[in-house]
Formats: sequence, C-alpha cells, structure tokens
Amino acid sequence: MKEWFTFFYSFFKKKEGEGSLRETLEELIEEEEIEDTSLAPDEREMLTNILHLRDLTAKDLMITRAEIIAVPHESSLEDVKNTFKTNKVMRLPVYRQTLDEILGYVHLRDLLEATPKTFKLQNYLHKIDFISPSMRVLDLLLKMRSSGEKVAIVVDEYGGVDGLVTMGDLVEEIVGDIQDVAQMSNPLYFFKRPDGVIVVDGRMDIEDLEEHIGLLRTEEEKEEDIDTVGGLVFHLANRVPQRGELISHPSGIEFEIIEADSRRIKRVAIRGIPTHS
Repeated sequence: MKEWFTFFYSFFKKKEGEGSLRETLEELIEEEEIEDTSLAPDEREMLTNILHLRDLTAKDLMITRAEIIAVPHESSLEDVKNTFKTNKVMRLPVYRQTLDEILGYVHLRDLLEATPKTFKLQNYLHKIDFISPSMRVLDLLLKMRSSGEKVAIVVDEYGGVDGLVTMGDLVEEIVGDIQDVAQMSNPLYFFKRPDGVIVVDGRMDIEDLEEHIGLLRTEEEKEEDIDTVGGLVFHLANRVPQRGELISHPSGIEFEIIEADSRRIKRVAIRGIPTHS
C-alpha cells in the first residue's frame, strides 16, 4: 500500500511544473489514456484504474453518522482508552455536546504516556477537516496528502454531520479495487474471502452465481425474470439499499451492500452460504 501511494503521489508531483495536481489529473481524465512512457505496464494499468474511480464521492465511501465512534470532550483518560480498545480504532473524533459539534480527533499514540492526574482531552486534539458529501474521492485524497490531515467529517448544507472519511478508507478502497480488478479475469468478478464470504459485482448474472454456490432463486424470483445479483437484491428490498445494509433472502443467506449509489447496487458481500460436502 505504501509503495502504491508513493508512486501515485510522485507521479503527479513531478508534473507540477505544468500546472496544479488537480489540473494534471483533469488532463489525464480528458485524454482517457496514459501516454507517459516512463511508466511500467503495471503502473500504467494501476493509474488507469485509479482514474476510473473519479466519479466516487465522499458520500459513497463515508462511515455514516450512525456508525461514527466518537467521545465527548470531557471524557476521562480511562474512558477514551476503553473506547479505543473496544472498537479497535486508531483515531477518535471528539465532540462537545453532539456529533454536530466536532472539535477535532485524538490519536491513540498520543495517549500512551498520558496520566489520569493531568489529563485533559482538549490538549490532545488534532485538526479535523469538514467537507461536502459531493467532494470527489481523488480530490479528497490529494487534499489530505497535501495537508497531512487524516480524518474528514462529511457535513450537509446546514452543517450537520453526515459521516466520516479517513485517509485509510480512501487508500484501502482504491488499492482494494485495484487488487480486486487485477485478480479477476472477468470484470463482473466473483471473489471468495478467507472467511467464506463471497464478494460479487452487482451486475453478475444470477445463473453464473448459482454455478458457484448452488441454486438460489425461488420460483417466484425466476418468474420475475431477475437476471443479476443487484436485481435480486433490489427485488428483495424493493429499493436500492444503502452501503452497509443487510438484506435477507428466503434461503437464509444475507446480502451485505458494500457499494451502491442512488440508482444501482454495485458490489455485494454474500454471507451465510451453506457448505456442501
């Protein structure tokens, strides 16, 4: 991951003489091709894949408000450490009265030598950025790299908190997508994780999926002419579900929405698939 990010940033940095990072990126997007002959084939493919993610926004990747783990500003050292330990995170937003009053964030490493006697959480706060839900992922990634900030709070037009995005989320999403694409010969991929959960593209044909996991559709679903995994999930929910939602199927399996926008289910994780001897 570190090597990828070094390549990504250094590629744009060396072009700064021709304009800003944003201008360079826009240039590449408009051209829709990578002509820099100094790039190795795998680097060229990697950068092309990054550009294909240009339409993703902060809203697509954010942890929703309901999922944000944060602590009030008057928290004791013990409370903050317990929150870190319980939730296995490295950074925690700090708020005054509600999540709509975020003051900054605290990093776990800053508390390693803190003592309860003199502890004041306000003394350990790092700056936190506030961004629009419509901010593009690549813009946010470059902004964070430039400013050194690691956490951004997504706010609505009234200043209310909608969600949270970290640098780790952005890099993991982009690198993860690159790795998934690189591993799959079929772009409508089927990927089985070590824990047995299967990740598929929402456009994957249901019949292709059934070849891997066995018969899935009910007679009613077959009569509905449901062709894709996304179509099946839409049929079950009667709407396009949001990222993180779990949609149950009569067979007992569950579809977890990994990626979706307002119109389409893009990627799903399938849980609870029975094992066949």
